[in-house]
Amino acid sequence: MGKNTVAAPDYAPLAQASKESAQIMRGLGEQQLAFAREQYDRSAPILERIANQQMAAQSEQMGQARDYYNYMRDTYRPVERGLVQDAQRFNTDAYRNQLASQAAADAGRAFGIAQQQNQRAMGAMGVNPNSGRFGTSSQAQANALAAQRAAAMTGARTQAEQMGYARRLDAAGLGRGLAGASTAAYGGATGAGSQAGANAQSAGLNYMAGMGQGASTIGSGLNMQLSGLSNVLNNQTEAFINSNDSFLGDLGGFLGGAAAAKTAFFPSDRRLKENISFFAVDPQTELNLYEFNYINDDRKFIGVMADEVEREYPDAVKVTDLGFKAVDYDMLGIEFKELV
Repeated sequence: MGKNTVAAPDYAPLAQASKESAQIMRGLGEQQLAFAREQYDRSAPILERIANQQMAAQSEQMGQARDYYNYMRDTYRPVERGLVQDAQRFNTDAYRNQLASQAAADAGRAFGIAQQQNQRAMGAMGVNPNSGRFGTSSQAQANALAAQRAAAMTGARTQAEQMGYARRLDAAGLGRGLAGASTAAYGGATGAGSQAGANAQSAGLNYMAGMGQGASTIGSGLNMQLSGLSNVLNNQTEAFINSNDSFLGDLGGFLGGAAAAKTAFFPSDRRLKENISFFAVDPQTELNLYEFNYINDDRKFIGVMADEVEREYPDAVKVTDLGFKAVDYDMLGIEFKELV
C-alpha cells in the first residue's frame, strides 16, 4: 500500500463488549418478562373476584332502580295526574259558578233556619209576630245570622277543599325524588358494570405492558450490539481512509502494487464509494457498471461493485487487510476508467 500505511486496528474488544452488553440487557429483559408473568398469576384471581362482586352490585342496583321506577309509576303518578286534573278544574267558570251557587244555597238555608228560630223566640216572649217592630228586628237578625252562617259554611268547604289539595301535593312531593333515585341507581349499576369490565381486563393489560417493557429491554440490548458492530465498521472505514496521507495516495499505492504484481485489483467495496449511479451493463459479463467517486475524492470513475461481482465471479474478488473488497478487472475483462 502507500508509504504511510498503518496496521488495521483491533476492534474485537469493542465488538465483544457490545455482545456482553446485549447479553446483560437480554437477561434483564427476561427477568422483566418473568416478573410480569408472576404479577399476572397473582393479580388475575384477585381482580376476577373484584369484577364478580362488582357485577353482583350492578345486578342489585339494577333491581333497586326498577323498584324505584315501578313504585313511582304505580303509586305517585296517579296522584300527580289527579292534581293536574284538579288544577285544570279549579281554573274554570263552571267551577267558580258552582262555588257561588253553593254559597247562595248555604245562605238561603241559614236564613230560613234563623227566621224560624227567631219567630219561636218572639212568640215565647209574647211579642206579636205580625207587628212591624217584630218584623224589622227579625229581619235584621236573620240577615246577619244568615250571612254569618253562609260565610262559615263556604269557608269550611273551601278550607276542606284546600286542605285536601295540599295533602295531595304533599303526597306527590314524597314521590318526586323517586325518578332521580331510579336514574341514579341505573347510573350506579352502569358504573359498576363498566368498572367490572375494566378490572377483568387490567390483569391482562398489565401483563402485556410488562411483556412490552421486557421486549423493549431486550431490543435495547440488541441495538447496543448492532451499534457496537456499526462502530467497528465505521472505524475500519475511517482507518482505511486515514491510513495514508490521502485516500488517493492509498489508492495509488494499491494500484502500483497491483501493477508490479501484474494484477489489476481495484478497491470496489461500496463502503468506500459515494454518489453511486447506474451507468450501463457490461455485455460480456452482464455485470452492472456504475459511475461513482471515492469518499473524500471528487473525481468520477466507472467500475463495478465488489458485492455484485462476488455473487457471479467469486474468484475475481479478494478481501484486503482492512476488510474491504477489491476486484480483479483483468480477470473480468473490464477496464476501470476515470471520467475526464
